[in-house]
Amino acid sequence: MHRRKVIGSALFFSLFGMMASVPPLIMLFRFEGFVFGIPAATVFLFGLWVFLVVGAAWFSRALPRDEPASGVTKAP
Repeated sequence: MHRRKVIGSALFFSLFGMMASVPPLIMLFRFEGFVFGIPAATVFLFGLWVFLVVGAAWFSRALPRDEPASGVTKAP
């Protein structure tokens, strides 16, 4: 994948995580359903958190490191 596409995907991934955790969206999943005795909203939030952590780990490996240009010194 090209660097620009990976950076754009990482931005979209971050915005998706933010929008998926916004309270009005979470309210769509508020019903009296349970998954293995755990409220469905809790399962949704924990699943979203796991998905975002795994995605961030993948993006940290996929994004190339920013190396300083040769001949440029760092400021003290």
